[in-house]
Amino acid sequence: MAPSQDDDLEHKQNLALRWATSTTNAERRTMLREDRARTAPQTARHAMVLVGLVLMAGAITGLVKAIGSGASGALIAAFGVAVAVCGVAAELGRRGRTRAAFWAIVLCMLGASLVEALQR
Repeated sequence: MAPSQDDDLEHKQNLALRWATSTTNAERRTMLREDRARTAPQTARHAMVLVGLVLMAGAITGLVKAIGSGASGALIAAFGVAVAVCGVAAELGRRGRTRAAFWAIVLCMLGASLVEALQR
């Protein structure tokens, strides 16, 4: 469960107080390491959502180009599936299932690239 804004603000205030009262650089490095470990999963989720949305935009572009050039149905279907799977991957990333989202994107893009290469 994601921390609320109040919890996040309280954490930042506590961190600032601990930072101001710490005496050694080792204590400060430890505090920074703890804070990075706290935000790492959230950063991974944001990154996976962004990757999913960017790849979805690319797949939509490929789909429009394939439809416009009169490509085969297999290529159009491959790009359509790629758009859907990238959307699912973005949602999986948003929910914290970043590994599943990553592998869904990898397999989908691999399949779309393979179909496109075989069509040429």
